[in-house]
Amino acid sequence: MRLLEAEYKELLDEQRFIGAELDYSVAERHIRFLQQLSEVGNSGITLFDMNKREHIFTSYNFSNLFGFDLDAAEQSGTSYFNSRVHPADLIDLSKTGNMLLRYMYRMPADERKNYKLINEYRILNNEGKYIRVIEQHQALELDDQGNIWLAIGVIDLSPDQGEFHGVKYQLLNFVTGELVCPAPAADKSVCLTPREREILHLIRDGFLSKEISDRLSISVHTVNTHRQRILEKLNAGNSMEAVNYAARLGLLF
Repeated sequence: MRLLEAEYKELLDEQRFIGAELDYSVAERHIRFLQQLSEVGNSGITLFDMNKREHIFTSYNFSNLFGFDLDAAEQSGTSYFNSRVHPADLIDLSKTGNMLLRYMYRMPADERKNYKLINEYRILNNEGKYIRVIEQHQALELDDQGNIWLAIGVIDLSPDQGEFHGVKYQLLNFVTGELVCPAPAADKSVCLTPREREILHLIRDGFLSKEISDRLSISVHTVNTHRQRILEKLNAGNSMEAVNYAARLGLLF
């Protein structure tokens, strides 16, 4: 874990901020909006400052939703958030986070705000039990040099609280709808192919396998093979569960 933390620090060091050029009134406006958003929603929301390397906003409902100690979170920052994550999942999240930072650094700066990282993992609640959550990260503001400055995190309770099968992650370009696999997909990754996503859309819209077969000019057997792979990738027991889970991950829009 120490090696992963050191690697993360080195990645953060690659971004060179000029503090005097950062307009923190922008951050304050975002915080006011996020406060209002958290009051009407059931999501935990954070705002992370890559320049200060700390959370500059944590929504009050983290306490009600997940049992977080907000005073401890304010005092300890990132270390407190990490302490709530299942130790095995924290290692996987660190590996994934470092890999995706490297990937983001390689893309043109003007595209960095087009991507959303979605993770599913376990955190400790106030009853001392691990629960599954889905967390979405997105670059909210870049500085004048194109560095990722402010990043928003949105955490929701996962609709699937069944047997856990490891951390899942995906990187979604929500402008093009492209699901990106920046490294060879691990067994834990959720990376649906374009055809699988197309079929999932049709399942959501109420089409049966024969109707999907006719619509896409493929055999019913091929449709059912895709359906089975979708269930396996999403760790879903049935099609409706797969649709609901995919929608929560941002695969359906």
